[in-house]
Amino acid sequence: MREGTLGRIGTAYSRKDELDNAIKYFSKSLTEHRTPDILNKLRDAEKLKEERAKQAYIDPELSAKAREEGNALFKAGDFAGSVKSYTESIKRDPNDPRGYNNRAAAYNKLAALPEALKDVETAIKVDPKFVKAYIRKSTVLFAMREYTKAMEAAQEGVAADTEKQHTREIEQQMEKVARALYEQQSGESDEQTLERAMRDPEVASIMSDPVMQQILQQAQQNPAALQDHMKNPIVAKKIQKLLAAGIIKTRR
Repeated sequence: MREGTLGRIGTAYSRKDELDNAIKYFSKSLTEHRTPDILNKLRDAEKLKEERAKQAYIDPELSAKAREEGNALFKAGDFAGSVKSYTESIKRDPNDPRGYNNRAAAYNKLAALPEALKDVETAIKVDPKFVKAYIRKSTVLFAMREYTKAMEAAQEGVAADTEKQHTREIEQQMEKVARALYEQQSGESDEQTLERAMRDPEVASIMSDPVMQQILQQAQQNPAALQDHMKNPIVAKKIQKLLAAGIIKTRR
């Protein structure tokens, strides 16, 4: 059958690593007869071609140049233009966290907060020791009014800053977030604080944990008991989460 012939030709080109011709004949075959096997081969060939194009485009020097151009545009207040330059920088070197972090700053200025958060999380994934990404993440979450998460991001920055080069910057961010948390919680009733905090899936999970429920009950009778529980790193992290969310205060 004709479609079988076209598919076989595409397969032959694929084996010879002639991807353009392979894609051409797989596509022709699908117009005649759509089969899952040929469709998968077409997708694989297109994916491989795209990956190779990305790899061929990588150039750290041009990435640095594009990032510098983005910095200049950012300083000039052209945030949309800087996003384009930072995007080019990322394409030229996707393993450099600076491009993502800088683009997040530009997205933040444009109030494109979900995009900014995605970029800082990618920067951290690329380089978990890149302290500036944690600071930026805290800044973005602050703009989103996610103050508890903003504090957590800053605390993660402290842990990542092993050489203590960003201590003051992180401290300033934490002070800013702490003030916002205080203002938020002081203007709420206990019920409102609990309702707001429970919107965070992590808080909801902690509150449904039988062990944590028992700890909170103990804290109602003896707040000092929390100090003993803080000796357990896992429990301590959960308690810190609830403290930041205002839950511990609510439960006392």
